[in-house]
Amino acid sequence: MIEARFGPRQAEQAWRLFDETTPPCGIPSLIYLLEDAVGRLMLDGNEALYPGDIYIGPLPQAPHAEPGLPLRGIQIAMPALQAAAQRLCKTQIPVVTAPGSRTRLLAGRIKQCSSPLPWPGALIDLRLDATMGWTLPCQCKARIIVVSGELQYRDTPIRAGSEQLVSDTATLYANQRSHALIWLDADDQPGD
Repeated sequence: MIEARFGPRQAEQAWRLFDETTPPCGIPSLIYLLEDAVGRLMLDGNEALYPGDIYIGPLPQAPHAEPGLPLRGIQIAMPALQAAAQRLCKTQIPVVTAPGSRTRLLAGRIKQCSSPLPWPGALIDLRLDATMGWTLPCQCKARIIVVSGELQYRDTPIRAGSEQLVSDTATLYANQRSHALIWLDADDQPGD
């Protein structure tokens, strides 16, 4: 697991990508099941996450994958989480589309746009077509986690499965069709 720190006021947090062979751990977390997953993630009892759904809260037991179906997602551990469990289905998540890009605000707030799910800063799911660019919505620290494809930040390629910390109004370019999760720091975001 890779440790991710942003500022002194934000809790220490860690993330990892998961699949059906290595499902999320049973710790307080934000869990996002990627839209291209086929199977469901069984949380507790009859509760399940479907592709594109997101969950934040304590986990009384480790989730498990629906047998025999591909599954992909991200788990962000939040050991200091005090909030009650919340779940959003895919249709409750704000989406912005533009030529060559699709952005989902999974959690948190960016300027006047907010997700129903609270989060320190913002968590964004970004899809970019090849040769397209996307600029961070504010001058802030951000952790870019590339799920598939390859993004370019200045002279640095960011390949699938890796991450890059940026701290300005960065523009990311897709060297090929790409999918990334972007984690914006709460401490640096401007108010309304």
